[in-house]
Amino acid sequence: MSSGIGISPSVMINRMVHESGTPEAASLAEVAKLRMRLAQAQAEELATSASPEPAAKGPANGAEVDLFV
Repeated sequence: MSSGIGISPSVMINRMVHESGTPEAASLAEVAKLRMRLAQAQAEELATSASPEPAAKGPANGAEVDLFV
């Protein structure tokens, strides 16, 4: 079994929607909802942290770019 450390958030969100049994017609809406929650959580984390991490200053790779899109 592999760890989730190397898996991008986009893949994890798609996997969560797939495993939840969401009907195919509603899966895109569920993905959008989960991505919105992730973006809100990231914004709250950045707003509440005293000093942002160096990685939080700007996206460094495709997975991080995908997080902020």
